[in-house]
Amino acid sequence: MKVLYCSPNRSHHYGYARELHRAGMLHAFVSGFPRFARGAAFGERDARVVRADQIQSFYLAALRAHLPRRITGELAHVSKIWIDRLCRGFLEGADLFLFYNGCGLETARRARRRGILTMVEAVNSHVLTQQKILQEEHRLIGIPWRPFHVRETRRRILEYTEAERILVPSEFVRRSFVEQGIPPQQLVKVPYRAGARPTRGGVLTARPDRAGPFRILFVGSVAPRKGVRYLIEAFRQFRHPEKELSLVGPVASPSGLEGISIPPGVHFKGVLKGEALDHAYRGASLFCLPTLEEGLALVLAEALGHGLPVVTTRNSGAEDLFTDGEGGVMTEIRDVAAMRAAFERCADDPEWFLRLRQAAALRAGELERSRGEESLLVRALQGLEIGGMVP
Repeated sequence: MKVLYCSPNRSHHYGYARELHRAGMLHAFVSGFPRFARGAAFGERDARVVRADQIQSFYLAALRAHLPRRITGELAHVSKIWIDRLCRGFLEGADLFLFYNGCGLETARRARRRGILTMVEAVNSHVLTQQKILQEEHRLIGIPWRPFHVRETRRRILEYTEAERILVPSEFVRRSFVEQGIPPQQLVKVPYRAGARPTRGGVLTARPDRAGPFRILFVGSVAPRKGVRYLIEAFRQFRHPEKELSLVGPVASPSGLEGISIPPGVHFKGVLKGEALDHAYRGASLFCLPTLEEGLALVLAEALGHGLPVVTTRNSGAEDLFTDGEGGVMTEIRDVAAMRAAFERCADDPEWFLRLRQAAALRAGELERSRGEESLLVRALQGLEIGGMVP
């Protein structure tokens, strides 16, 4: 099988393209990631890499310049159409067209006419699920709702129906498509390779009951999608004599914190990288990601890799990283009471907290070892071929 693959950014997509190339399956990789950006080099000899970054570079520059959303949204949309247009020239010799949602409608239609299998990659939940969750959130917290780009949304939905298969990264994303009426047999679930450096330094020990500060860490953008306001309220209600909450990441506008007061002990750290970020992880007691919608949050694997128990929502993709109660706790979105209860049990029950920390470290080791195993993506695509679905 030969795969034509495209994406607008780097993310995990470079990893997927490398896995396909090493398996001898990559026909061509059409990438929108800017060619002069740090990390742009693909690094695989003889790989056919096509740079489709012309409009994407303008889009990223517009984001950095904080141009109005109507401009950045249009540039993002047009960039995907440009990637789609370039892909058409590389169909010859391909058996499968795998494309990031929004980047392949016309090429997919042309591919199907030629008898080439098509698969759209959905990195987040169904676009209508995303829109419903975020629109509801804006209504609940009283900030103006700006609908998704209309033509982009329509294009994504058309791709769901045009493609013969939909690649999803987590059980949460899979459920969102089934709930929107997509047949389960159309969905192929392949979790990202979520390797994390296991904690070093020997056996983990429990913190003494109520001794020293209890530090909760959040890493991500402070934005309505991430549900940080609910974390702050759970922290406010959390009963502990010496508690701290560190929010690491940029603060968006709107932030989702409009209309609430920030209690003592909450610290906005801004963007941290490298050793500074590692230091934040090492100094934390547990990690919390109260996100409302996420395909598969790899930041959870980072937390597990530092031996941190995780408190997160089921909408984070966590089910594909750890088992509830083993390495962490899963809640429903906006469930302040459940988050607070998890914090308090960690602080009040040292034996349970120790078991969570040990399970987190063990799970991190399993995730790290899985990086050396055969590619799940390659295995899934080979399964399509074995199943007789590639002409």
